[in-house]
Amino acid sequence: MGSFVSTAKSNDQLVDILLEADYIKSSLIESVFRAVDRAEYFLTGARETAYKDLAWQRGNLHISSPRICATAMEALELVPGLSFLNMGSGTGYFSTMVGLILGINGINHGIEIHADVIDYAHQRLEDFKKFSGAIDAFDFCEPKFMQ
Repeated sequence: MGSFVSTAKSNDQLVDILLEADYIKSSLIESVFRAVDRAEYFLTGARETAYKDLAWQRGNLHISSPRICATAMEALELVPGLSFLNMGSGTGYFSTMVGLILGINGINHGIEIHADVIDYAHQRLEDFKKFSGAIDAFDFCEPKFMQ
């Protein structure tokens, strides 16, 4: 797993690249990454970088690189019903993906220092619930974001 550069132009292309580079190994993690479009967790003016393998930060908002998210997701060995605590949950992207695996009997908490980041994560979560087809395809454990 040496050097990795994503040149993807869409979420599906990003997932394909993560699969090819062996960062995503399981079909469950693949389906979760496909279900949550990373660009939706970026500020509108910064979405051109959403599919690159880069961490992103604007002000207090932050999101880890796709490679880090995939590696962590695979290593956590998540199953329905587990409890998950995300310290420094940022935009809510990773917590949302985790929630698709934990199911309705799981617990999913995101802790963040800055109130503006929590507000942004809540906004992204509401949009995900309203516009994503994944809500119907998965038993979703909704993240609870707090300070």
